[in-house]
Amino acid sequence: MHLCLGFACGYMILGMVVGVIAREITRRKGFDAQKAKTTNLLDLHVHTFMLGMAMFLILALFAHISDFTGSVLFRWFLCIYNIGLLGMLAMLAVRGTLELKETKPSKAVNASVSGTAGLFHVTLCAGFILLFIILLSAF
Repeated sequence: MHLCLGFACGYMILGMVVGVIAREITRRKGFDAQKAKTTNLLDLHVHTFMLGMAMFLILALFAHISDFTGSVLFRWFLCIYNIGLLGMLAMLAVRGTLELKETKPSKAVNASVSGTAGLFHVTLCAGFILLFIILLSAF
């Protein structure tokens, strides 16, 4: 349970920092609040809170009922899920930064960002599948 709370706290701090940085970057770039909402850079804040902090807070509640955090599968889940989430957030930051330039990226850049983000989404999905296997065996 404490491990889940630690990850939730870490993602909360990351979400706050990313939100402030994203807003400051868009403000300095001259974007008003409405135009800034159209960039993926501000979505980074919400994704970090929901898929990071909220996910691990919910897992902490489940871990309080049934302590599955000591299993080997849970360690695998932590590695796979965090790699997928952090990679996905990084690609979201890259996409948002490209949108701030207000120039259309080349097809190669667009495809490479989309492909890499897709791979991290698959990794995140593998983490979710592993989590459901852990939860089904624990309850």
